[in-house]
Amino acid sequence: MSRLDRAKTQASNRGLSPEELYFQIWEREQEHTKTRWNVTTFFVSISFAIFGFSLQTQNPPVSPIISHSVALAIYWFAFVLFWRFNSFTNCLRDYLGEMEVSQKVRINVQTRVNQAMKGQYSKWLSTFNLMLYFGILYSVVIGLLWWHRTS
Repeated sequence: MSRLDRAKTQASNRGLSPEELYFQIWEREQEHTKTRWNVTTFFVSISFAIFGFSLQTQNPPVSPIISHSVALAIYWFAFVLFWRFNSFTNCLRDYLGEMEVSQKVRINVQTRVNQAMKGQYSKWLSTFNLMLYFGILYSVVIGLLWWHRTS
């Protein structure tokens, strides 16, 4: 039995209406999204700080290649955490959408959000993809910087 199914069973045992369950799941999704962004922002900020400080130091105590590698590793760690958190968020959003489509609730917030987010570039410009593209660009820039310093 999945976690969402258990939550649904517990909700019915507690006498929650489908709307109350919907709002509890929605609140959980909002809290999870906030946590996802706090964690991601923290690690990306650390990555950029290490990279920035390594560029400003005249006689660094550690080789710039090591500093840049650590900065890059932290960025990709943040990306993987974001990816993991995002999969759970998508699961909750899909569940809310299922509740709306099956008309268990009269609310259609998630359906409206999904429709509003659909568009020609929505897949390419999703936050996940933008972070992936930026990570690739960040990696290439650091690689070019290493190449430039060694040549």
